[in-house]
Amino acid sequence: MRAPLDYRKIAIVAAICAFLALAIGSSLTNRPQIDEGMFADPARNLAEHGFLGTTSLETEKSPLLRIEQRTYWVMPLFLLNVAASFKAFGFSLIAMRGVSVLWGLILLAAIYLIAWQLSRSRSVAAFALILAACDYMVLETSSSGRMDIMSAGLSFAGVAAYLTLRERNLNAAVLVCHTLLVLSGLTHPNALMAFIAVGFLTVYFDRRRFGSRQLLLAAVPYLIGGAAFGLWVMQDPEAFRAQFIDNATMGGRMQGLSSPLSNITREFTERYPHAYGLQATSSGHTGPVFLKGLILLGYITGITGVCAIGELRRRYKPLIVVAVIYFLVLALIDGQKETPYLVHIVPVFAIFLAAVCCWFWNNMPRLRVPLAAALGGYLILQIGGMAMRIRQNTCGNFYRPMTEYLNENAKSADLVMGGSELIFGLDPEVEHVADGRFGYLTGKRPQFIVYDSAVENSLEASKTLFPAFYEYFPQLLHDQYRIDYENAAYKVYRRRHD
Repeated sequence: MRAPLDYRKIAIVAAICAFLALAIGSSLTNRPQIDEGMFADPARNLAEHGFLGTTSLETEKSPLLRIEQRTYWVMPLFLLNVAASFKAFGFSLIAMRGVSVLWGLILLAAIYLIAWQLSRSRSVAAFALILAACDYMVLETSSSGRMDIMSAGLSFAGVAAYLTLRERNLNAAVLVCHTLLVLSGLTHPNALMAFIAVGFLTVYFDRRRFGSRQLLLAAVPYLIGGAAFGLWVMQDPEAFRAQFIDNATMGGRMQGLSSPLSNITREFTERYPHAYGLQATSSGHTGPVFLKGLILLGYITGITGVCAIGELRRRYKPLIVVAVIYFLVLALIDGQKETPYLVHIVPVFAIFLAAVCCWFWNNMPRLRVPLAAALGGYLILQIGGMAMRIRQNTCGNFYRPMTEYLNENAKSADLVMGGSELIFGLDPEVEHVADGRFGYLTGKRPQFIVYDSAVENSLEASKTLFPAFYEYFPQLLHDQYRIDYENAAYKVYRRRHD
């Protein structure tokens, strides 16, 4: 007799396949961003030359002391992971983004385990995974060469390990969980959210069982990770202080600690509206971006439902507290309101929405048809948004033609000045430097200047942060340069010699 089909497993496999197709498709077609170039540069130097220095940046009169020798401004683990990928597959944008795709898969597995441990419902766990696999934010960060998805994957894996192992072997739960949290912290400081959350979960579930042995086991990964990181820092403490502190304080990154109420308010007026298409930006997005607001509406429904329905509120009480911890820590430690950081809290929202949907499905059968229709539309909206992004193929249609123009026109002595992302497309013999001040501090005058939305945003920000540059750069372009190449994403200015 045939075993009945397990539709949950089929749905999970389908969701993972959809995730891989969309994440890989986006990795292949979305044009590289400046951060990706800045992270790829030291990873390539480590893979090809044996040192973790960033050599594409302008270092003359830069506060990033000796960054061409050692890269201290970000935590090292993601760079090491990308360097391993470059060593195995060669230097390329897809080799870098492939690392993020793999960590996206780990995040999905962790979400399933967390949802299962808290709900004891395979349906809730499966649906939470499906929602996360199709989530635009998760897909976007999983196809970007940044460390956010790796940090989130390790953090949620740490929480999942604790919840999964704690009843059978508390010692193993503590050791595995905190090892993963240390690795997350060596990837990005946002691991602080998970560290505080695990501390709460330990008190909530195991305060009577947690003793000195578990405390010592928890300390071991921090001692080992701290010693390894300390050895790396001690190779050049002065450069570490200059680079890491400069990155931590630039652009108001830490201002949330000095004005907490204001920065909590800015979560609602800046970060979430920006991330979900409710705030106008000059980032080059096209299409009905405002529809992303429906994604946020779905998560608000999940949060409201879990808090309002007594049965769900009691079951998910620890996760509600975790969500509050994540929200507050993120609000206070990130004054720049970076939208990729939402990948640390969106998985919690996905679990809430899955729990509410399954509760209505089980308790209100008359609502099943409209609920299924609404959920289908919700998933199609996010999948369609990512499919539209893939179809635009900004890498093939805009980035590659621009770099091909530079490869054909830049002579051996010509300097190209633009973002670090140019390293993915320029020939090795083309001289390139990433200088966000475009010669203001150094007096250098490149033959070519590459202008895109990132430069435009930086120029706009300099109106208040660096007024002298805001006056200097447009005047420089007007007086000494002409547009020699242009497409929908880039302008290439060539220096006039008349």
